[in-house]
Parts: sequence; C-alpha cells; structure tokens
Amino acid sequence: MLDRCRRLEIRSAALYRAFAAGARDRELSALWTTMAREAEEHARILDDTRARLPTIDAWLTDVSGGWPEVLRDIEAKLSQAELLAGHADADQQLAAALALEMTDIEPLHQMLRAVSQHHPQRPIAQSHALRLADAADRFSADPQVRRQAALLRARVGPIAHDSQS
Repeated sequence: MLDRCRRLEIRSAALYRAFAAGARDRELSALWTTMAREAEEHARILDDTRARLPTIDAWLTDVSGGWPEVLRDIEAKLSQAELLAGHADADQQLAAALALEMTDIEPLHQMLRAVSQHHPQRPIAQSHALRLADAADRFSADPQVRRQAALLRARVGPIAHDSQS
C-alpha cells in the first residue's frame, strides 16, 4: 500500500512538472512547480514511513476496508489527468488537479502513517489544497472549475484555512 501511494505521488509530481512546462503564465507555472515539489516530499515521507515499518508488522497489518477502492479512484483520476498533460489549457489542468485533491489520498496517507506508527518530523503539508483552490479562482473563469475549488475549500475546512493566515 505504501509503495502504491509512493508511485502515485511520483506520477503526480511528473504530471505537475508537465503542467508547469506547458504553462503560459509565470504564476501558474510556479504553482505547478510547487505542487510537484510537494508531491515529491509526500513520496519521501512515504519512503521514510516504509523504511521504518518492521517487516513483521507489514505482513500482519490489515488495511483493507475501502482503501483499495480509494486507490483505484486516485489512479483513475491521475490517468485521466496524464492524458491531458501535453495539450491541456489552464482550466483543464486546474480541473484535473482539483479532482485529484478531492480524492482521499491525504486520509489514506494519514492512515498509513498511523498504522506504521511513524510520525514524520515534516508532516505532509495540506496548504497545497488551499493554494490550488486560490489559483483556480485567480486563473479560471470557468464556473465548473470555480465550483470544484469551492468544494475543495469546504472539504479542507475552516481550521486548515485559518492556519494559512
């Protein structure tokens, strides 16, 4: 499970780097570059979590429940976004990234860290979700993209938003 999540983060980073390379706006390129770095940091934290998990615990830990479906949802959304990477406009890129953020990847990461009893010194940042929602409002006039941004803000919640201030 940790390995699959790590691969998803690496793919997300590559997607965001492709978006950055194709961005016509400097601020949007900076957003995608930051998102790519954060995805790479998520992958490093998952690597560290995996390295600290005793082998016997990995074999005895059951993380079934709904998590396989969560992974399939994330993989499907990521695959759809990757198809856009070379030719998507800013609205399509933002919509794809917002769809990825609306998956349960962060709760999955939290569950995996809790099961492994690993608490990284550098917790996974949640600010990227709000940064992405703000960028969607700034760079898109598409009502669907703005709706996705509002839904993401609501999902992240006021506590996370207040900590950004």
